[in-house]
This record gives sequence, structure tokens and C-alpha cells, in this order.
Amino acid sequence: MRKWLVLSFLLVPAVALEVRITANLTLDLFPQAVVVERVAEPQGVVVVYNFSRAEAVFRYHDEDLRRRGWVRTKYEVKKGEWKAEYRKGKAKATLSVKDKKGRVEVRLKEGD
Repeated sequence: MRKWLVLSFLLVPAVALEVRITANLTLDLFPQAVVVERVAEPQGVVVVYNFSRAEAVFRYHDEDLRRRGWVRTKYEVKKGEWKAEYRKGKAKATLSVKDKKGRVEVRLKEGD
């Protein structure tokens, strides 16, 4: 019985680190930062981390999406903001990561 309790305890955090947005789109949460806010939007999600390295957060989410089969079709960096667009078959997704002075806002949305 004790082994089962330990096993179930270990499985719970792994499930909590992934956010399903739509049937096609899933987001793994950035493991080195604390989530301070998570808001569901139509066909998307906004996650705010207590973290100061926005580029590292963008790279993590970009690599996660590409590992899941999404192909990056557009990439743009402007002062404190990283944006990318992706395709997976006919599905489209956008990723936006903004530096908010000690917090990092991630917006991931599927669709146009």
C-alpha cells in the first residue's frame, strides 16, 4: 500500500505541469518558474510566471511546441516581446511571450 501512495504522489505533479488548451494544443509549464496566474481564454491560455528571463521562457515553449509536431512559420522579436506562429496540418497557433519586469506573460492561442 505504501508504494502505491508514493507512486500516486509522484504522478500528480507531472499532470499539473501540462495545460491542455484544445484537442491539438497542449502547453507544458516552464519548470524553473512559479506560475502566479493562469487564465483560460477562448481557444487559448495566458500564463504569468514570477521570473525575469522572458527569452528563456520563450525558448522552452517554442521547443515544446516543435517537439509536439508544430512547425514554426513566423518569428519576431521586439523590445521585451517574442512572438511566433506555428502550423500543424491545417491547425494554426500563436505564441507570445512578454517581459513584464520580474514577471513573464505567455499567451498561447490556437486559430487565426
